[in-house]
Amino acid sequence: MIFIRRNTEGEIIEIDFAPAPNLEEISLFDPQLKEFLKNSPNSEEMIKTVLDNLDLSMVRVIEDLIDLLIDKDLIRFTDLPDAVQNKLLFKKSIRSSLQEDKDSPLHDEELLNF
Repeated sequence: MIFIRRNTEGEIIEIDFAPAPNLEEISLFDPQLKEFLKNSPNSEEMIKTVLDNLDLSMVRVIEDLIDLLIDKDLIRFTDLPDAVQNKLLFKKSIRSSLQEDKDSPLHDEELLNF
């Protein structure tokens, strides 16, 4: 998700990746967002940041897709390369520990982002 701040003329002046006061959520397909990214003084850096953030959020989508394929017996966990298996198991163990520790600030972040 991308959140924006507008000036008094309604133009986008700032983007962020987390909700905050005075920010509004904007569609990734909004032409104003594309125009803002294209015309910003630090356009290349800003576009790279947006793409990096979107890539990070896609990681969880891919994990969920792998779980779905395994659940439907379309692939087996052991079909995945060892490095992928290890990463998935590690992330699942971390998430599991977050669910057990409801007071952890990371628990809140996990719930908000995923």
